[in-house]
Amino acid sequence: MKKAFKILIWICVAAFVVLTFIFLWRQSKPVPESYELIYPVERNILKSAIATGQIQPRREVHAKPKITGILTEIMVNTGDNVKTGDVIARVSVIPNMTAYNEAQSAVETSKLRLKEAQREYDHCKALYEDGVIAREEYQKASHSLSIAKENAVRAQSELDIIMYGSSKRSGAVNTTYVTATMSGKVIELPLKTGASVVSTSPYNEGTTIATIADVTDMIFDGKIDETEVDRLKVGLPAIITVGSSVDRHITGTLEEISVRGNKENGMVMFNLKASVDSDDGTTELRAGYSANAEFITDRAENVISVEETAVVFEEGKTFVYVLVSSDKKIQKFEKVPVVTGLSDGIYIEIKEGVTLDMAIRGNKLN
Repeated sequence: MKKAFKILIWICVAAFVVLTFIFLWRQSKPVPESYELIYPVERNILKSAIATGQIQPRREVHAKPKITGILTEIMVNTGDNVKTGDVIARVSVIPNMTAYNEAQSAVETSKLRLKEAQREYDHCKALYEDGVIAREEYQKASHSLSIAKENAVRAQSELDIIMYGSSKRSGAVNTTYVTATMSGKVIELPLKTGASVVSTSPYNEGTTIATIADVTDMIFDGKIDETEVDRLKVGLPAIITVGSSVDRHITGTLEEISVRGNKENGMVMFNLKASVDSDDGTTELRAGYSANAEFITDRAENVISVEETAVVFEEGKTFVYVLVSSDKKIQKFEKVPVVTGLSDGIYIEIKEGVTLDMAIRGNKLN
């Protein structure tokens, strides 16, 4: 019984050793490599440059007040259409005390001079009628009276403008009203009633009360990296995609490229502008949409092409591996030189060396 048990143990040990050697032998055998097969296809290859930016109106103006004061009334809403000259807001005057005091003093001074000129005129008139003085003296007094009257009216008008923003002399001109300087749509009202506003002057840009734009004529206003700008030229077609709808197709034309770049976040960027020529969207193209513009810099149509990963670059030459034979386990490839053309980063044009019926080695499968 013990002898049979020992024999069984030795048989198990021998079987284990044999199976171990078989396993190691199989593991040491090289596994045939298997590759994905790629077939050349006729396609259009486009090379492009991408710019990022926004959709903006080509023409846009900022309506600003003629006087400094308080915004007391806004007569339009965002999205309203206005015409040139339409009143869009009203400003109440806050008199400048220094200017007010000077204007008030000028009014009082002009009244005194007018009173003196009137007294002199009446005296000369009486003497002239009595034949005591010559006609020239009388005319001189009359002329001085006219100038004094004009100065008094002007001084009062200046005081009225400081106090009320307009005067009787100015007629329909009223500096308290803010009017539209172009026809278009109100796209922004940055202030609310009660806000303080500053008039435009040579030393101050003034406060913007409303932004008016012609939304029927939009452009793409964007930027492009310095590595791409040299491939662009005015007149290139553009495909514009807005962030609000990737399915919206907008076409345009490159109109302007800046001649000077600006450094932003360590990169030199160039400004550019492209027109919006057509839009298949059913909704309004709104100002401020974020957008990308793709400019087609080169194209090759109906050319034989393969995936760029299938092309091997060695010592300035290009090759592909063409399948010459295959069975269930082993694929055999032949290294074939090719002449390449345009590439879009995914597909590359093959000008010579490949036909449509060839199978080309792709990525390794195992």
